[in-house]
Amino acid sequence: MDVSIGDEIKDGFKKTESWVKSNLAFVQEMESFYKQRSLIEREYAEKLTKLAQESLQKTTKLGPTLSVGDEPTITPGSLECASVVAWKEVLIQCENIAREKMKLSGKFDSYVAQGLSKLAIKYSGIKDRWKQFDDDLKSTRDKHYNDMTVNKKAYDSACEAMESQRAKSLKSTNEKHQEKLTKREAEMNISKNAYLISISVCNGLKDKYYYQDTPEILDGLQELNEAKVSKVNSILLSSSELEKKSNERINTFIDSIDSVVKQNLPKLDTAMFVKHNISNWSEPAHFQYIPSSIWHDDDQMIVNDSALYDLKLRLNNACATYEKLSEICNDEKQVVEEVLVERNKLVGDTFNEVQVKTPEEYQKFEELLIKSISTLQKFTNDDTKRVMAEVEIQTIQSATGDIDMTITTPIHEKKKSKFGFLKLNKHQGNSAEEPEMEVQELSQDVNNIRITPSNTKSRLFNTLGKIVDAYNTPVGEPINFRSTTTSSLSKVAIAQYPYEAQGEDEISMNKGDQFDIVDEDDGSGWTFVKSSYDEGLVPTSYLKIEQVQLQQKKKIPPKVVPRKNTKTIKRMEILYDYQSQGDDELSLQTGDIVTIIQDDDGSGWTEGEINGETGLFPTSYGTLV
Repeated sequence: MDVSIGDEIKDGFKKTESWVKSNLAFVQEMESFYKQRSLIEREYAEKLTKLAQESLQKTTKLGPTLSVGDEPTITPGSLECASVVAWKEVLIQCENIAREKMKLSGKFDSYVAQGLSKLAIKYSGIKDRWKQFDDDLKSTRDKHYNDMTVNKKAYDSACEAMESQRAKSLKSTNEKHQEKLTKREAEMNISKNAYLISISVCNGLKDKYYYQDTPEILDGLQELNEAKVSKVNSILLSSSELEKKSNERINTFIDSIDSVVKQNLPKLDTAMFVKHNISNWSEPAHFQYIPSSIWHDDDQMIVNDSALYDLKLRLNNACATYEKLSEICNDEKQVVEEVLVERNKLVGDTFNEVQVKTPEEYQKFEELLIKSISTLQKFTNDDTKRVMAEVEIQTIQSATGDIDMTITTPIHEKKKSKFGFLKLNKHQGNSAEEPEMEVQELSQDVNNIRITPSNTKSRLFNTLGKIVDAYNTPVGEPINFRSTTTSSLSKVAIAQYPYEAQGEDEISMNKGDQFDIVDEDDGSGWTFVKSSYDEGLVPTSYLKIEQVQLQQKKKIPPKVVPRKNTKTIKRMEILYDYQSQGDDELSLQTGDIVTIIQDDDGSGWTEGEINGETGLFPTSYGTLV
C-alpha cells in the first residue's frame, strides 16, 4: 500500500506536523503506562486493571486526534487508526493478565518504558529538524517575496522621477533637461525589468515550494511517523515475548495482543489520515505585474538600448549560475537518491509487514533518516538557486527574442571563462599604462539557449525511496548552445515504422503516414501530431521530421520511450502450495508465477491471474518478482 502525504495533501505541513507531533507525544503516554504498570504489578494486580482502564479512556479521547489529526476534512466518527486499535487491544489484555505480571515489573521498566522514552526524544528531535527545514524554505521564499516588493517600490519611484522630469522638460526646451529626461527613462526601464524578473523568480519559487519542497518535507514527516509506529510495534512485540517466557498461562492473552499489533502496518495510519484530510486545495494565484499608478505601462519588458545592457549582464550571470548549479544539483540529486534507496532497503519491509528489527538496524536507519534531511536540504537549496537562474534566462530570452546579446566590457587582465559560451578576445592598446580591453562576448547562440524547463509542480523524489524523475531532462544536462533557426509553425513528420496505440491519448500509424506536428517532443520521447483523421501522441523515435537527416543502418524500429505514469505489471512467485477454498480463489503450486491484478488492500488477500484464470490467493504465500 503506497500512500504519500506529499502527493495527496497540498500545503499540508501544519496539519501533518501537528499530527506527527501528537503521535510522538502519545509515545510518552505509552512510556508512562509501562512505568506505572511495573510499580503496580509489584503491589496489586488490581491497580494494573485500573491503570489499563484509565489509559483506555485517554486513548479513546485522543483517538480522533491520533487517527486523523486536529483539523480533519472529514470527521472519522467511531473509526480509529490501526495504531489506536492495536494499543487498545494491549490495554484490554492487560486487564486479563494483571495477576500474572508480578515477575515482569523490572523488565517492563528497564526495556519497554525506557525504550519508548528514547524513541520519543530521538524522533521529536528529528521532527524538529524537518520543521526547521520548512521554516528555512519559507524564509527563503518570503525573502524573495519581499525583494519583489522592494523592486516594485523602486520601480514606482523611478516612474515618479520620470514623470517629474517630463513635466520639467515640457516647460523648458533646454538640452540639459532633455538629457535628464532620457536618463530618467532609462532608470525607469531598468527598474521595471528588475521588478518583472523578481515576479518571475517569486512565481518559480512559489511553485517549487508547493509542488516540490513541501511534498518532500511531508513525506519525511510521514516516514518519521511510520518509523515510529514500526519501532513501537517492535517494542510492544518484544514485550509480548517477555511475557510469554515468564508464564505460559498468559499466552492466550499475549497472542491476542500480537494478532492485533501485527495487523498494524505503519501505512494504515497514514492511509486513514490522508483519507480524512484530503481537501479541495486551490493553488495560490501567480504574481502579476502591477503598473505604477503614475506611469501607466504594460507588462512587457523594455529591450531598448538603454535597458538592454543591463539585461545582457543579467543573462550572462544567470547563464553562468545555471551551468554551474546544473552540474552540482545533478551530483547532489544522485546522493539523495542513493540515501533514499539505502534507507528503504534497510527496514523498508517493516512498513509493509510488522517485524521485530534489531536496535542496530533501527540505529542505522535513523542515521540514514537524519542524513537524508541534510542531503535533501543541501540539494533543495542549490536547486532553488538553479531554478531562479533558469527562470531569469527564460524571461530575458522571451523578451529579447532575436536581439544580439553580445556584451563588451573592459577588463584589466585576460581571464579565461569556465563557460563555453563566453569568448574572450584581447585588444592591445598603444600605451602600456592603458588597461587591456577585452571583449566579453555572449555569442549570438546565447540568444537561443535551449533549456528544458524544470517542472516545479511535480515531485523530484517519490515516497520511501522510490525515485521519480520530475525533470524533463537530468539536472546536469548541458545547456544546448547550438544556433537554432526560425522554422515554420507547422512541421511535417513521416512515420518510419508502424505503431499501434497503447492508450487513449495515442494514435496508431502505418509506415509512410504523414502528420503535422502540433507539439514537439519536450524531452519525454513523445510528439503530439495531427493527421486528417486523428490526432494524438506517437513515439518521436518512430518519426522522421522534415529538414532532419536521419542515418539508419537497419530498418529496425527503435525502442519506444516509456510513457510517464504507465501502469507497471507486477508478478508474484508462489512460495507454498495452496488449495482454493472457494470459487473466487486460485489453486497454486510452489514456483507458479501469478500476474497481479489488484494489490492487497490490507485484508491479507491479493487478486491475480494465472493460465487465464482469475481469483484470490493469500498474499503471504508469494513474493514479488
